[in-house]
Amino acid sequence: MFNEKVTAAEGSNNANIRDLASKIPIRNPSGKGSAIDKRQSYSEILGSTMKQGGIEIGDNTQAGQSLVEVGTTFEKIGMLEREYLSDVYTKFFKPFSNHLQVEWGTIATEKRRLDLARLDLDAAKSKVRGARTPETMQQNEQKAVHIPAYLQTQVRECQAAFDRQYEQTKILLTDADRKSAEFTVYLEEFIRSQMNFHEQAHKMLEEAYSKMKK
Repeated sequence: MFNEKVTAAEGSNNANIRDLASKIPIRNPSGKGSAIDKRQSYSEILGSTMKQGGIEIGDNTQAGQSLVEVGTTFEKIGMLEREYLSDVYTKFFKPFSNHLQVEWGTIATEKRRLDLARLDLDAAKSKVRGARTPETMQQNEQKAVHIPAYLQTQVRECQAAFDRQYEQTKILLTDADRKSAEFTVYLEEFIRSQMNFHEQAHKMLEEAYSKMKK
């Protein structure tokens, strides 16, 4: 089970995860907000264009007046959309980005260290096995094969280093499991933000539709 988690940790650092994390909007270091807070949304652009068209046609005409009213509604929806995106960024994408880039990045680093410790241990054990080859046994006839003390010490040190790194990686993965369970709260916030946005946008559109039907 642990080895499967280690493999999963390494896989989480693949290109797809990095691409996903790179697409998450990051706030400016100045603390003045992200581009999400400043740029116009598509709904605002649409609303502004419709209002401008309505004015050019003539807001004293039915078509012009309707365009202005609908354009105003879409401008409001656009402002609501920016508030929604800011809310989603703070309550979902920001912690999600940290979860991917920081925590799983650390796990991937520790996984590489575990791999190096395993390679060192395998190399040390290979040297010990080399002292027990058939040729060495034949040279010593029936005598016990003498393993140099420094090789035995090296194996013990490498084994201890591997065990320490194994436990360190295991702790990180266990903690990641706990945080992953907590992460569902952020997903709930994301769904809540979606619901609120669409509910309010639907209400605005219904009001605009009612005005046009009068």
